[in-house]
Amino acid sequence: MKNLFYGALLLFFNYGSAFGQIVFENGYFINNKGEKTEVLIKNYQWKNSPSVIEYKNGEKENTLQIKTSDLLEFSVGDQKYLMANVMIDRSSVKIEDMSNSKSFNSKEETLLLKQLVKGKISLYKYTDGSVVGFFYKKENDDIFKSLNYKEYLVNGNLIQKNEEYKIKLAQEFSDNEKVTPQQINNLHYNDDSLEKIFKVYNNINNEKNQAGKNFHIYIKPSVGFSRYDIERSQTQLFGTLDSNSPVSSQKTNSMLYRISAEFEYVFNFNKGKWAIISEPTFQTTQFNVSNYLNTNFDVKYSSIQIPVGLKHNMFLNKKSKIYVSASLYYQFLLNKDIFTTNDSSASGLDTVSQSFAIGYNYDRFGAELRWGATPNFKTYYDGAYYGLYFYSHSTSMDGFNLSLSYKLF
Repeated sequence: MKNLFYGALLLFFNYGSAFGQIVFENGYFINNKGEKTEVLIKNYQWKNSPSVIEYKNGEKENTLQIKTSDLLEFSVGDQKYLMANVMIDRSSVKIEDMSNSKSFNSKEETLLLKQLVKGKISLYKYTDGSVVGFFYKKENDDIFKSLNYKEYLVNGNLIQKNEEYKIKLAQEFSDNEKVTPQQINNLHYNDDSLEKIFKVYNNINNEKNQAGKNFHIYIKPSVGFSRYDIERSQTQLFGTLDSNSPVSSQKTNSMLYRISAEFEYVFNFNKGKWAIISEPTFQTTQFNVSNYLNTNFDVKYSSIQIPVGLKHNMFLNKKSKIYVSASLYYQFLLNKDIFTTNDSSASGLDTVSQSFAIGYNYDRFGAELRWGATPNFKTYYDGAYYGLYFYSHSTSMDGFNLSLSYKLF
């Protein structure tokens, strides 16, 4: 079953983009001759500034491509990109390649900028992998100015910041009392922080609560189906028999009950297809195995799991989607004695494990199949000496669980 699950997971990751809600939407582009063409553009909600866009002249027309270097501007959905001559510092943010100089090493380049805020003073962004730069342009002005920020090393290992952009914004926004020095000082060099202050300056009411759009909570009651193995091994005290040779095993199926809350943050790029998730979970089970090798086993298991993982969404339409996810979780055992026997007990240990899931959501409701989140542990119970042999028992449990979910928001 595990191999089947891994195969399905790989298939979904490799071919899931075929189900993604990345579609052609109404848009336009302006070429280098200044000619504007209304077209349908495939909207990827790009994370990096694109080098090529795909478009159609009509729904039934063939897909065409055009290099963004041949354009002055294009727009699709709520996104707008403009080509501009700017000064940019491409200093590395990787500590092993980080500069020791506070000074900027800016060079003039022609880059495709994404418009984040439009107003009296507009905000733009350029992204190319780890290189991120923000720029602004005043209304009725053709010059794009840099908002410079740089991290650099001092004494070889101490990271310092040159936040020149804060000085520049304090100067540019000085004619608006709504923008305070404290707001400038508290800025961070990222989309959300800069968009917010530009909207304050331009008196734009941000009716769309982006954090609310990106953050979701799901309640998930579920039931797990677990297989519990008790294996008896023997060790020969003298002679050549291999240690811990298995001589018999007992397999028992059991039900596991879980309740969890999944917290999901959807990234802004690639049409919301990627998200980071965490799903704190309480789970419990209890059952017994009678008269296995003249021993009775009473199994009691309760734990809290704290996972962190990634989810890949594959949209079927506006209301439904298929998704796959992969997580690492830390498991806190609430009862250390996992099982007891006639005259002794065995303890389990807190563990770090992985889990994988495939699910389906329709509007606020969903169902999910998850492997790896049921108990996955081993414990050992020492048996007794019989002649030349010492007998011991090892126990393990794994399985899968099926859950239903309801999206709170």
